[in-house]
Amino acid sequence: MCSIFVSEARLKRKEDFLMNTYLLAFARRMRWFWKVMALATIAGLLLAACGGGTATAPAPTATPTATTAPTATPTPTVVMVKIVEKNEKYSFDPASLSIKMGTQVEWLNTTDAPHTVTSDTGGTFASPSNITQNQNFKFTFTTAGTFPYHCNIHPYMKATITVTS
Repeated sequence: MCSIFVSEARLKRKEDFLMNTYLLAFARRMRWFWKVMALATIAGLLLAACGGGTATAPAPTATPTATTAPTATPTPTVVMVKIVEKNEKYSFDPASLSIKMGTQVEWLNTTDAPHTVTSDTGGTFASPSNITQNQNFKFTFTTAGTFPYHCNIHPYMKATITVTS
């Protein structure tokens, strides 16, 4: 009779050992699953927070002219606007600019944060994607007027270009 209890006790210990082994393996798999899910969630949130919206800039159209002899193409005037960081705030430098029609404006991002250049008057001009550090965006102004613009990522960043004929 005593050997039956000893035998049952050994079986119980072996059964407990096997059960604990399987539970530990399951717990490890679940921990791994939740770590992967947490990383995927963080990656998704970071991508969503960094923008990713795209806008298309209208392509300037060239008008053909009939000539009998080849003529030199005038080089457009290029004006630089830098995206800078001053006192922990980003801004366009200069914030106000006056140019003549046909002038090309080039925006250069000198900060480590991504930015956009987006016209306040819908569709006039916009960078096709985020402008990252040391990248640029160029646009030639062919119409006279006042063109306020901003950065979609940092809405407090605002500037104005006035184009004269």
